[in-house]
Amino acid sequence: MIMQALSVSAHLPKETGILNCVGRFNHALNFVTPSGELLTLHRYGRGLSPMGWMVSDTDFQAIFNDENEFVEYKNDRLVSPNWQLIAPKEHLSLKLVPQKLPDGTFTALWDILRQSKAKSGLHGSLSEATTGPLCRELKELKANYQRYLQGERIDWQSIIGRGPGLTPSFDDILIGMLLVTFLNPEIDSDSLPNFFQDTPSLGSLTTLVSVNYLRFASQGIFSTPLQTLATALVQPMKLSQAVRLLLQVGHFSGADTLIGVWLAGMDEMG
Repeated sequence: MIMQALSVSAHLPKETGILNCVGRFNHALNFVTPSGELLTLHRYGRGLSPMGWMVSDTDFQAIFNDENEFVEYKNDRLVSPNWQLIAPKEHLSLKLVPQKLPDGTFTALWDILRQSKAKSGLHGSLSEATTGPLCRELKELKANYQRYLQGERIDWQSIIGRGPGLTPSFDDILIGMLLVTFLNPEIDSDSLPNFFQDTPSLGSLTTLVSVNYLRFASQGIFSTPLQTLATALVQPMKLSQAVRLLLQVGHFSGADTLIGVWLAGMDEMG
């Protein structure tokens, strides 16, 4: 069976060879290259990651049902004994482009979050997390983020990997903060040190999936659900819908990411 992927990321692993399936989920299949890079097949409707291929619902189910643990990756295609998946010629860049944010953008986001009962991984509901005084952990995180924006190198190891899920809560919070860092043109992200420069190897601190999302986020590369949120921050009338869509990502990932965006944007709220 020969299948055509609907879209693929422009940031896929360059390495070819035999991939090992290391995670099977209803909406994602995770494969690892011989050197440990991640490649993910996404069921249509669940967004595209920087390491992803988006596959139609029917084709994804066929691949899922095949249960073959190993596939060959070469020449922009995945090859299994029972199927081949071919990438389209055009690859989608997920590099975020800085855009001017209207006054009041983060206040508009806060108005949505402080009414939301969606649960985060470690900090209760979004309403609880974003109203009242910041808890000690988030206060320290915000202070370290401000130091980073001043050019300091920060060791993030005390929080990376903390929280439930394939992408632990604080990892998602950091990704939300990085989204603001690369979106806001008032932040000169090119002049800042590498976000994880003074942090031990991410692979020793968190999950393989989270390592990849963090690594790409530190380069300004984000999944399509986060690209949608970025667009909504530039056009706040779209924020409510973008927040709803992001809250459908993972058990807590969407909510935790939104906490990070809110934290990074707090100083813009006046």
